[in-house]
Amino acid sequence: MTGKRRRIREKGSVSLKGTAYALTIVFIVISLVPMAWMISSSLKDSKSIYAFPPRWLPKTPQTVTVTLNFSGAAPAEREFYEKEAAKAIWYAWKKHQNEPIGEMRVIGIRDGRAILEASTPSYLFTVGRPLVVPSQVFTDAVMNTKFPIIKQRGFTKFVWFWEDETEAGGKEFGGAEPGGTERSEAQSGTPALLVRDFLRQADFMQAEVVAVEQRDNWRRLFDNYLALWAVTDSDGEGLGMVRYLLNSIYVTLASVAAQFVVGGLAGYALSRLISPKWAVRWTLFFVATIMIPEIAILVPLYLTMEQLGLVNTLWGIILPHTAWGIVIFLFKGFFDQLPGELLQAARIDGASELGIYRKIVIPMSLPIFTVVGVMTFIAVWNEFMWPLVVARKESAWTLTVALNDFQNRQTLGTNVLMSSLTVATVPMLLVFLFCQRLVERGAAWTGVKG
Repeated sequence: MTGKRRRIREKGSVSLKGTAYALTIVFIVISLVPMAWMISSSLKDSKSIYAFPPRWLPKTPQTVTVTLNFSGAAPAEREFYEKEAAKAIWYAWKKHQNEPIGEMRVIGIRDGRAILEASTPSYLFTVGRPLVVPSQVFTDAVMNTKFPIIKQRGFTKFVWFWEDETEAGGKEFGGAEPGGTERSEAQSGTPALLVRDFLRQADFMQAEVVAVEQRDNWRRLFDNYLALWAVTDSDGEGLGMVRYLLNSIYVTLASVAAQFVVGGLAGYALSRLISPKWAVRWTLFFVATIMIPEIAILVPLYLTMEQLGLVNTLWGIILPHTAWGIVIFLFKGFFDQLPGELLQAARIDGASELGIYRKIVIPMSLPIFTVVGVMTFIAVWNEFMWPLVVARKESAWTLTVALNDFQNRQTLGTNVLMSSLTVATVPMLLVFLFCQRLVERGAAWTGVKG
């Protein structure tokens, strides 16, 4: 008798397992490639996102620094210098808005000393572009009109290095002087070279452009996401991505909690508190509601919310999600498998039905609660039609409705839209990541060990 036992293998099992693994890998790749492209596109500039052949890795954002010399001009008030800096930033950036510029900086010098520094990151340029430079009209009159908006909204940050504009001051400047060697990357097509050529040929600049340089700035790689938080509505009431995200979180969590309470109690009542005959009839009734198309009840549901005064409110979105027939059916099916002897023993000990449900049934039913929670979360988080119909005011918009509005805004590029889609996808990934095991147990109807 040999010491090594031979394992009997079923014919074709190896090939079947290999095929299963291969198909699993293919499906995973097919699922992850679009997500990876979405995340990559959310970090790109508006030019490289349409590059051909496609680029998976985003270009490094560039900080373009323009040095303006005011030595030849008579001393003036600070607003004059700030407007010159704003023109160099906003007009040059608007002209080359598709370049991978992550930040524009202007350093103003006078008599060899730095007197002013102005800077605008790309996310503030994205937000301020429709307000400051809606068209390519670059004149002093336009800047005189738009400069108060720049100052009021804080689109450009100004830092001064002198106390009195009528006296000499500032700090030591170590950059290029008039007639000196420029440190810009003088290569064809670079943002620094394009900005330099544009400003030197412009007739709206009174200051002398003495140097334009650029450097990598990895910190500006995530400015598409910052632009989402800075976007406000047209009325300037401050409604932005934070408000939409909070609305979606509130609606989703409230709907999940309502399904737990209403669906769980209804499922327990059908499973343990009424006769089997009536339990079957009520279960069939709840299951039958699944076959009703959502579009068929959209108008009656809206009229009901209108009579209740819940139109344009978050509760108008939540109320139809307080009880679903499929949720009640799932709860009943799981509760049917719980040991009846344990529940009966609790009744003999004098426990109330609500106490039994709270102290015994719920702890034993965490898998089905997880399944219902994940199912409700995904459905409500991704819902678009009903929030769009019942919430016409922007204050009640959920994230899905806001994403539709972002898509219709021409001022927000595809890269910013991709970042908003990434933000909307992350919560669902986290839910699956942390609830995967319980979901598998609940789907297999295994709530009790042994």
